[in-house]
Amino acid sequence: MEYIVVVGAKMSNTGSQSMVFQIVGEMHKRFPNKKVVALMNHKRALVENMNEIYNFEIISFCPADILYLYGGIQNVAGRMLGVSKKNINHIKAVLQNTCLAFDVSGYSLSSNWSGANSLKYLYQIAILKKYQIPIVVMPQSFGPFEYGVVFKQYINRLGKKLLPYPNIIFAREKYSYHIVRKQFGLNNVAISMDMVLLGKEVDQSILLKPTIKLREYSIQEGCIAVVPNNKLAEKFSLEAALEIYVSAINYLTECKKKVYIVQHSETDRNLCNKLAAKFHTNKDITLLQANLNCLEYDLLIRHFDFIIASRYHALVHAYKQKVPCIAIGWSEKYNNLLDILKQDRYMIDAKKFNKEELFKKIDIMLQNYDVEHMQIQRFFENMDEDLYQMIFRQIEIKE
Repeated sequence: MEYIVVVGAKMSNTGSQSMVFQIVGEMHKRFPNKKVVALMNHKRALVENMNEIYNFEIISFCPADILYLYGGIQNVAGRMLGVSKKNINHIKAVLQNTCLAFDVSGYSLSSNWSGANSLKYLYQIAILKKYQIPIVVMPQSFGPFEYGVVFKQYINRLGKKLLPYPNIIFAREKYSYHIVRKQFGLNNVAISMDMVLLGKEVDQSILLKPTIKLREYSIQEGCIAVVPNNKLAEKFSLEAALEIYVSAINYLTECKKKVYIVQHSETDRNLCNKLAAKFHTNKDITLLQANLNCLEYDLLIRHFDFIIASRYHALVHAYKQKVPCIAIGWSEKYNNLLDILKQDRYMIDAKKFNKEELFKKIDIMLQNYDVEHMQIQRFFENMDEDLYQMIFRQIEIKE
């Protein structure tokens, strides 16, 4: 049995999950005799439960496993953190028979997150390289690379050594394309739109066990969804994040709109709870906190007139359902996404948040969401980029 491996994803994040689903669906179509396995940063007990739900195998691939398999002094650190010999042997057996690997990290190689996070990203590539596995880094964002002194030289040296190895690295934005090429001296980088934005609908039977039924929700007409992102609180502060979302909800209720607060990722749970608590007496505000998978999120989000969101793939999935969005972001990936869809007038920079700007954009959207729906629909009707055709022009995998 030959394997196709996916790294860099977490099923607790709906956007990350949707990237895995896209790979599983496409590889099932192209290589029906190969098995897709996802190596994920989830504890083994949780992985056991996941393998009762999904039609593809998930293997626990936590930081301790990555350090152990990387080798050297990191191997000792991995042992100290605690690894399962059985799990390590399983990972090795899969990697020894893997013909292709996809990295779907989304946005990991950046000083916007911890230096340790960037090292984990690079160590994963090193492990795949050790097994001489072809790698495709699927469309993702990169940079900036303004690490502290402890990490800066090591990450730069390691990146220059490892990042030339993948067959192709797809950057989602021009900014990412230029900065990752310049920082690490690369010539294997190309630009592509987000893989979920480009992706086709995947048959549920390929992804989920037959016993799993998708949950659907009855949403009355004229409602708006607010989809928070805890990374806004991490990057600025919890108070700043709450101010943004509370301002949006207050204004929407003044406009006589019913609002749903939708949790998009498990890491957003605390922020969603605190936000909902601000409106606990308001019957026009509903908290929807059901750990939806990305297929269920699609079924839900299509019912709203528009959404206000800070989760990148919450925006992508809404656009796929032709639902307009007001985006509240802080990095180039948000600007680039809205530019592509000609929705840039609905972009709000969280670093320069201004209530009046938010209210103005809500007013414009309330007047124009039907027009924007048609604009988004035209975008998808005219979209002709084929990501996998680009990939398999460069990599030959025998069926």
